Amino acid sequence: MFTMIIKSLFVWILTNLPSFVGGNWLRRIFYKKYFKHENFIIPENVIFSGLKNISIGKSFRVCPDCKIMSFEGGEINIGDNFFANYNFFICAKYDNIIIGNDVYIGPDVLIINFNHSVLKEKLIREQREVSKPIIIGNDVWIGAKSVILPGVTIGDGAVIAAGSIVTKSIGNHEIVGGNPARLIKKRE
Repeated sequence: MFTMIIKSLFVWILTNLPSFVGGNWLRRIFYKKYFKHENFIIPENVIFSGLKNISIGKSFRVCPDCKIMSFEGGEINIGDNFFANYNFFICAKYDNIIIGNDVYIGPDVLIINFNHSVLKEKLIREQREVSKPIIIGNDVWIGAKSVILPGVTIGDGAVIAAGSIVTKSIGNHEIVGGNPARLIKKRE
């Protein structure tokens, strides 16, 4: 019980300590043992869960209030030169989420690789989640308030317009938008 209280207190301090009183320094020291590169910026109020199943590349930057979570065997692999704006939420459960290099993500984006089964023979709350991998290529821009759903592959150079719900895979250099996301045009 006492150990759990101490651990919870440490996580709270690590997550919430403001940058101007040494929060960035403390987070850099702590996360260095989990991440192979030291060139990362993790401000206050960023939550990691399942750190052993999360890997980040060089030049990893996120804004405050982001959540990066891995559960029950799900892995998250993030490439080099990654940036995510405020309130980014990514969660991998049972399966993997792979993000390439040079990916930029707007505020309030959700990337989640699992969903509930909806068989009529059982109550929804009694059904196990279904998971599918998500792959995001290199040089991708995901606009604000977009949602990336299970089983999607986003090709290199793709652009997701703000507010899009991505339910199907997107080819290289495609610009998509809407709910569900549809092809608008190709990048020239």
